Parts: sequence; structure tokens; C-alpha cells
Amino acid sequence: MQQDKSKNHLTVLTVEFNSGAPIPNLYIKVTDLETGEEIEDALGSEEGEATFSKLVEGKTYTIAATTLENSMGGDGYTTIDTFIYDTSKPYYRLQTHFSRDEQELDVPVVMQNPELPHGCEITSLTAVLNYYGMNVTKLEMADTYLPKQNFKTIGGQRFGPDPAYAFAGNPRDKAEGMYVFAAPIVKAAESVIADKQADLRVKNMSGASQDDILQLVREGVPVVTWVTLDLSTPKTNNDRGWIYEGEAASRAAYMNLHAVVLTGHLGDKVVVMDPLKGFVTYNVDQFFKSYQELGSQAVAVHK
Repeated sequence: MQQDKSKNHLTVLTVEFNSGAPIPNLYIKVTDLETGEEIEDALGSEEGEATFSKLVEGKTYTIAATTLENSMGGDGYTTIDTFIYDTSKPYYRLQTHFSRDEQELDVPVVMQNPELPHGCEITSLTAVLNYYGMNVTKLEMADTYLPKQNFKTIGGQRFGPDPAYAFAGNPRDKAEGMYVFAAPIVKAAESVIADKQADLRVKNMSGASQDDILQLVREGVPVVTWVTLDLSTPKTNNDRGWIYEGEAASRAAYMNLHAVVLTGHLGDKVVVMDPLKGFVTYNVDQFFKSYQELGSQAVAVHK
């Protein structure tokens, strides 16, 4: 008599430990406990379900769950369980230590290069606006909405804007473009939201605490956050600096300033959309240390 293979299907439901609410889109791996051989892996659905079909009655397996980003980055598995497979129990509830409010927001990946070598800030904002369904491009944002001011060189000395008021140079210009801080990005967002009549609000979150920013992400609000490249120590260069408009002395320029979109928080990790790399996972304390070292600059766009 032929075995009914459908009986060997195991549906795993990943749920929040406390509430039992389904957790969507977790990466799940099943391993033979005795041999250590990986039997099957799957990505959970929006309903938190994944189906496995290669398990053998009576064998003992470990089942592990993590985010897809952590699985690719080798950051280990947050939830691991052991069970004996029983074909009379085709459903398995895996209680995880994830919570729904810790899932990454579905912010699209928007890369700044090649057109905007110095456009990390406006590209990050574009990704956030796209997340809310606004049909704008990074070039439209950079060319039309970003407050910009070119440099002037007088007697070998560069003069330019305070980055708190305008982008210094042009983000398209690899040689001369520099950077901008939060306030002009807020203005760019406000301008395009008004033009497109979008039902969105913008808030300058500069100076906000780590807890305040993570709370926004838990509420479904992605946050453009200023950090350094790879969270390295801030580096400045006097020769690349300039005299801010209305000031007398030259200011050193940051050489590794960067802006990313904070999209998720999971335990001791944060997930960001980096306009140079795509999705990246960082240690939460290191991330916010870098945020503070660059003056705690951040922008949130709300519904």
C-alpha cells in the first residue's frame, strides 16, 4: 500500500511567546538532532506558517527560527526547540522570543549610487517616502526638494552653508558634494508632501533618546538616522572643511558621515536600510553610540 505523503507534512506556526500572536516572515530551519544534518528550511508566510515535508516519523529534530537578515549574516538563531516528529500531529506551534513589534518594517531598498555619491540623506528619505506609497525618486528629491548651496572659494578658502540649513555642495558631485543634517531633510520632506498632497507628517527627532527612536520603529515608523560608515569613530578633516555662512572660522568636515533608515529592532540588534549596502544588521548599542557621536540627528515621517 502506497504511503500517503501528505501525512508527512508538518506546518510550523511561529508565535509570540507571551500573546501567542503569529509572527510573520521568520526563517525556520529543521535539523536532525542525532546527525546534525540540516533537513529542510523555509521562510514563514505573512500568517507565520511554514510547511515541511521531509521529516520522518519518530525522529527527533531541532527547529530554529530567526530573521532572514540574521540567517544570512550568521548572527545565530534566537529561538531553538526540540521535538519528536509525530505524523498524527501535523501542526507545531513554535513559541518564539520575537514580538510583532520587533519585526522589520518593509522599507524598500533604494541605493544612492551611481547618481548620488553624496546623497545618503536624501536617498534614505526617498526610501521612507516610498514605504508610505509616495511615487518619488531619489533624483527628484535631490534636484527639486533638497535645500542646497554651492561652495565658493575665495583666496584659497572655502565658504559654504551650515549643513543644518542646506546641503553643502551637490549630492551628485563626487568631488565637491559633502553632507546635510536633519533640518533640511525635514524641509525636503515637508515640501514634497505638500506638493503631492500626501497625508503624512514629518518630525525632526534630533536629540531623541534611543528608547524614543526604537519606540517609533515599534509603532511602524521608519527613522532616518545619522551614523558613521560602518559605525566607525567619526573622522574629520580640516583641509576639506569650510567656513559656514555668517561665521569667521573654518569648521573641519566629517569624512565618514552617513545616513541610513532604521527599520527594525530585534533583541540586541537593529536592522537598517543602508543606501550603500541594502539591509544591514548592527548591534543596537554600537548603532546608537554612533548616532550620538554625530550629534543625535534623526528624522521621522509619520502617517
